[in-house]
Amino acid sequence: MFKHGYNTATTGVHYSPQANQQLAEQVASYFGDPLGFVMFAYPWGEPTTHDGGPNPLKDKRGPEPWQRRLLIKLGAHIRENVERKKLGLELLVWRSARVSGHGVGKSALVAWLNHFMMATRPDTRGVVTANTAAQLASKTWPELAKWHRLFICKHWFQWEATKYYFAQYPEEQQKNYMIEAITVSERNTEAFAGLHNEGKTVVIIFDEASGIDSKIWEVAEGALTDGEAFFFVFGNPTIPTGDFADCFDKNKRFYDCESVDSREVSFANKQALQEMIEKWGGVDTDEVKVRVLGQFPNQAFNGFMSKGVVEQAQQRENYGDPGAALILAIDVARFGVDETVFLWRQGRDAKSRPFLTFKGLTTVRIAQIAMDLCNKEMPDAIIIESTGVGAGVIDILRDRGYRVIEIHPGAPANENEHYYNRRAELWARCRDWIIDEGCITDDPVLFEQLTTILYSFDRHEQRIKLEGKDDYQKRTGLSSTDRADTLVLTFGVTLPRRDRNLTARHAMRSQVIQEYDPVTY
Repeated sequence: MFKHGYNTATTGVHYSPQANQQLAEQVASYFGDPLGFVMFAYPWGEPTTHDGGPNPLKDKRGPEPWQRRLLIKLGAHIRENVERKKLGLELLVWRSARVSGHGVGKSALVAWLNHFMMATRPDTRGVVTANTAAQLASKTWPELAKWHRLFICKHWFQWEATKYYFAQYPEEQQKNYMIEAITVSERNTEAFAGLHNEGKTVVIIFDEASGIDSKIWEVAEGALTDGEAFFFVFGNPTIPTGDFADCFDKNKRFYDCESVDSREVSFANKQALQEMIEKWGGVDTDEVKVRVLGQFPNQAFNGFMSKGVVEQAQQRENYGDPGAALILAIDVARFGVDETVFLWRQGRDAKSRPFLTFKGLTTVRIAQIAMDLCNKEMPDAIIIESTGVGAGVIDILRDRGYRVIEIHPGAPANENEHYYNRRAELWARCRDWIIDEGCITDDPVLFEQLTTILYSFDRHEQRIKLEGKDDYQKRTGLSSTDRADTLVLTFGVTLPRRDRNLTARHAMRSQVIQEYDPVTY
């Protein structure tokens, strides 16, 4: 363990080499026991600190229950890796995510984890970051300084404004045994890209993780491939989408997860929290879920569709609507990761006819599939977005005698006083349909695309405006909203119901092309 001499002039306490060695051996005994380390390392319940100063922990008895649970699980993981190493097996990566209401002690736990890793694992390397520079500089990192003053091993390490390192290494060697506080952005990922620490310990901690860019998550994951790796993420559930929310949903199998209610913490003002709940309208409101319960809201504060209403549309019993006009919408993508989607809607029913998805098809092939579907189902309308490669499919279908309605998403809305463009207007119509009566397929990709799109108001006339596709892809890391956009396209036309005007029902083609050979797909 630690066999260097120690400069203890700044601590007020002198450690003899023998005492230092004894301390090092005690600390080493907690290698696989983070909770035991935390109870040993700080002066819980003592009248003074380790160096005789006033002790803010004199009336405290240790971590909160939720903090204890994480530390206990972390210890079990470490001990499992010890056994795996003995057997010559690869070590498992630790990933944990904690979402909480406000004021539960997340920053304190971040400080303890830093101390535990640095004290028990020589040559540890790590990074602590947060959603903003202000959060990191004013809350997360200063909390480490506060606990450093109470730390029994503080003479081993040096805390500075942006780094925490082993004090006895020369300057050129400090980077090999250091945890840094770094503000990162999508354009500045070097702190994680260069974090590999072969055969040693790597620690990455995200605070207020909801606001951390997807690119940072991606690069951080790449740093967890060497040695003993730990990834801790903490945050408030302000945004129900993105990488942090995914830890508790689609990526839950990779993370040890827990939601922490602010009312369960001993030092919380229970009366104030209850007043907040009453003020905001009860425990089912998004404000209470985010600020008190530690639960993700039904939708982002600027989310266009809530998860609740989309779930209802997926679970709603579908009686069909055979008397309504049958609409086929096609969202055309030629190459790349985007999908070409064929989706049917007949009144309230967008569920009984399964949608079809393809990748990498030519416009000719897409048109052939469309003609085959139309010959079979005889829809009352074919709707295709006319921008990009969709125009080519429209031309082919029209040349074959099919009547196509083309939609320009960027065109002015019919209700121009309310919506920034046609795209926003059609999404609003789709949302109203989903709320009122719509039945949609229980497809997780469609669900995610419908519930992750955000809106704002245009600066001049305060009309509803949806985020652009490029902005959406950058924010969420998802390729596109192909399936959701196709459903939305079905609201681009209003047709009479079949059961109200049977004699006026029109054919989709000017003539039936008998020589067409239906395509097999």
